[in-house]
Formats: sequence, structure tokens, C-alpha cells
Amino acid sequence: MAGLSAAKLVDVTLVRTWSPAAPEDQGAHRITFGMALDAHGVPDAEAWLADPAPWPARREAEAGALLHGDVAHDEEGWSLRFWPEGTPAAEAPLARILGGPGWLRPGEVVTIREPDGAEAAWRVVAVG
Repeated sequence: MAGLSAAKLVDVTLVRTWSPAAPEDQGAHRITFGMALDAHGVPDAEAWLADPAPWPARREAEAGALLHGDVAHDEEGWSLRFWPEGTPAAEAPLARILGGPGWLRPGEVVTIREPDGAEAAWRVVAVG
């Protein structure tokens, strides 16, 4: 997935975990994104700021729906943006990644807060 980025990106894959609100969704949704890591294996905000190319993201649903997007960073932390084809990226709302220290390891669970405020748990299944 890493493209023409100046930073060396690793692919991070998240899978939606089970939720009582949507039990059929377990594993049906997948997010993959590129991210540079620092020497300690944590997301590298300096690399993101210095990189002229957007860090790519992709969101897949069970029915084959695919949204392309990118990784964003600000003073509140890391986010993902996804937009339907034909929609300008700048208009895409942020989905905030809520993860504590060490969240970027396989097996860890992070929460993603969607633009509408809904939150869902996602399990990190691959980093590399």
C-alpha cells in the first residue's frame, strides 16, 4: 500500500471486533493504512509532517464496498479520513483513532470514533 511517500511506511491492518450493537459485523470490516514508525515502533508525527505525500488508507466492508482515504495527524492525535469517489479529500470528516501507549501492535484493540460520534472497537491484526 505504501506509495510515493518520502517516509518509509508500514501497512497497518485493523479488523472490526464484535459488538452487541452489530454482532454480524465481526471481521466484516477492514481498515488498512500506511504509517511511518519511529525507532520505538510508535507512529511518527514528525515523519507525517515532513512527508509531502498523503499516507494512504483504505476501508473495506463485507459487501465489497471500498473507500479510499488517508491518515491525518493534529494536536489531538491520529485520524483517518475516507471519502466516496468524486468527493474532495479536504471535505472528508475525520474518524479519530483512540489508542493508548503501545496501541500499534498486533492483538491490541483501539477505538475509532466516527465523525457522527459513534465508536467501535477495532483489533490490530497486522503491522508490517
